[in-house]
Amino acid sequence: MTFGRAVIAVVLVLGGSPVFAAPEVRSLPATPLAAEIAERLAGPGDVPGDVVVAERTLDGGSLRTLYESRNYSPLWLADGALTADARSLVDLFGRAKGEGLEPHDYYVAELAGPLASTSAAEAELLMSAAVMRFATDIQAGRFDPGRLGEDVDYERKDVPGPAFALIAAASPEPARYLTGLAPDSPAYDDLRGILAEYRALAAAGGWPAVPDGPTLEPGDIDGAQTIALRRRLAVTGEYVSTLVGPPAPAYDPALVEAVQRFQSRHGLETDGVVGPRTRRALNVTAEQRIDQIVATMERWRWLPDDLGDRFIMVNLPGYQLRIVDEGRPVRDMDVIVGLADRQTPLFSSRLTWLEFNPTWTMPTSIAIKDYLPKLLDDPTYLRSHGFRMFAGWHNDAAEIEAAYLDWEAIGEGIKYFRIRQEPGPSNALGKVKFMMANSFSVYLHDTPSRGLFSRSRRAFSSGCVRVQDPIWLADYLLSDTARWTGSFRAEVMGGWETTRINLDNPMPVHLAYWTAFRGDDGRINFREDIYGLDSATQTVLAEVRPNSAQIALLD
Repeated sequence: MTFGRAVIAVVLVLGGSPVFAAPEVRSLPATPLAAEIAERLAGPGDVPGDVVVAERTLDGGSLRTLYESRNYSPLWLADGALTADARSLVDLFGRAKGEGLEPHDYYVAELAGPLASTSAAEAELLMSAAVMRFATDIQAGRFDPGRLGEDVDYERKDVPGPAFALIAAASPEPARYLTGLAPDSPAYDDLRGILAEYRALAAAGGWPAVPDGPTLEPGDIDGAQTIALRRRLAVTGEYVSTLVGPPAPAYDPALVEAVQRFQSRHGLETDGVVGPRTRRALNVTAEQRIDQIVATMERWRWLPDDLGDRFIMVNLPGYQLRIVDEGRPVRDMDVIVGLADRQTPLFSSRLTWLEFNPTWTMPTSIAIKDYLPKLLDDPTYLRSHGFRMFAGWHNDAAEIEAAYLDWEAIGEGIKYFRIRQEPGPSNALGKVKFMMANSFSVYLHDTPSRGLFSRSRRAFSSGCVRVQDPIWLADYLLSDTARWTGSFRAEVMGGWETTRINLDNPMPVHLAYWTAFRGDDGRINFREDIYGLDSATQTVLAEVRPNSAQIALLD
């Protein structure tokens, strides 16, 4: 592939990502502009480092790699001015807010005006730096996901900026090429539209707050609250007034239905009662919703570029699992995720095997936090709930009877005992668990605690994901496995013998965190930030792009 007469770099495509290989260049720069570019990039003692251009600090290493490969000839200037392609990119960068990004990060103010002859090299370097940064930001995100903590374990994408810059420069439509690096998902496309809609709402003044007051139930009379509710819900479309004359103070059926629509869109109990949780959601401002949308777009960029032809997506704050096949949803089901202090981690992996009628070996943290108090109250608890206890963690440790031990004296020493629950109706993992490689020992599984699925807030587990219909999911995953047939399936499902079955075709699974999305009915949905990752994302963005955060506040 050729990227212009002066380009001698090699760009390979391996696994969908370009790989940059720059052969050594020894000839002198061919033009005064090329010589100026080389001079601006020259570091003291030839030690690579950042480059300051127009008071902006640029990634000198990437710029040197790019321009050394082409003997410092420009990519974006001709006859002392930005080319038409470069101007189209500056226009794209000026519209970066549409992607949840900030124009300031791409040097729009410096590049949008006329160029003086002495600033040509600066404009060239700023353009390349902007292209490489935009490509990285829109494809991989603006920071390493691991900065949010050890429970976020997505692999940081390696974005070869120089290669992307060369491809963009050679593309007949460079702006389309760069925007095409964004996540290839209808859900991400939806977020673009949602962001535009909520920015328009914020620009129009947002919505009024609902005042504090007693819990409002259907039929109550409270003029201050009902008037505020009607105004609030009219802005976001849940309430359409049919009243003639001044609004009534009664919490009437039409307003109750509007509140229920709002509750449904926000993952709340759809009881029409305006209590503390619903009131908090009503009073989240338009600007705060914009932050949620931007944070969700940022997290989308952390997922693999290829989610898989078939895959499972688990949205933790939405408490939902979705199976997708060739871009089409196959089925949604509710899930139960980790408590706030025992968060289900975020990562991508593959389901590789299933275990029916599993045993459950109790993690030491759960033994101390959850089961030691039970044993203090009832030393026979383990035996009565199908557990066996062993004197140590080695395979030949002797089995001992928990009821005869002094748990007051042992206390946190419970961690030295191996406690295992045998297969059966009360087993914490239910009938089947779905295994995937990860560093957290987290998996999907059945549960005997079926009643918890009726709750709107379902953060109850110790980190694993409990699925609503595990038998359906097992049948779906094993549908192309010859072994999973009538008599064998009946034997496995009818008894309690532990049985492992490997998947002939492992299924990609992505544990994700979307607090803003469009539902299947087309309505915009928001969810509570159950693990504080929206606010954490915004905090890190303010740290890595402080100037952007300040300018965003002024917009």
